[in-house]
Amino acid sequence: MRVPRKRYLVAAFVLLLLLVRFVGEIGLDRSPAERFRVVDIIDGDTVELTGGDRLRLLAIDCPEKGEQFHDSAALFLKRLVLGKTVEVSYSGRRRDGYGRLLGYVYLDTLMLNAVLVRNGLGHLYLFDDNWSDQRRIRQLLAAQNEAMRAGVGIWSIPHDREPGYFARKGSWRFHRPGCVSIEKLGFDEVLKFDSRNEAFKQGYSPCRNCRP
Repeated sequence: MRVPRKRYLVAAFVLLLLLVRFVGEIGLDRSPAERFRVVDIIDGDTVELTGGDRLRLLAIDCPEKGEQFHDSAALFLKRLVLGKTVEVSYSGRRRDGYGRLLGYVYLDTLMLNAVLVRNGLGHLYLFDDNWSDQRRIRQLLAAQNEAMRAGVGIWSIPHDREPGYFARKGSWRFHRPGCVSIEKLGFDEVLKFDSRNEAFKQGYSPCRNCRP
């Protein structure tokens, strides 16, 4: 029996609709590429993944090698995620200038970026391209303020008090008064903070040159 051509066209159209719907529904789920297994810990805010990629926890900064709490941060992260599969949520850029992936890292429902900050093992570290992540930034800032109040980890380290600290308007770093990064700025181009904690509470992080 010969099937009319019109019936073929209708069947093909229905099949196409079903395929479009199926693909669309798959797209709503997280991409498998956003799930990774952690095979090594580089430091408190960087891990190595299966396949050799390195992943930098976004919007935070942990102590560098040789600084207080560097080893504690790395060990803390190791106990949490080594050998486990994590989920990564990206922001603006997926990689930094070193080729590392950049993301908010989740173990089940825990955002590890915030867990490290809450335990005083890192602080908020923003760039313009992740400022739009307001919900996560509020979460990180709340975790940081909690750690500051408790005086845990890096917040237990004493610092000599400066006469004030300064930030260029529109930036996310604060500086000592004599830092070369701000020495040529006019009075109306800078913000002043009476203490380091005041700058941290507003989401600023220390300059890596003058190290306030």
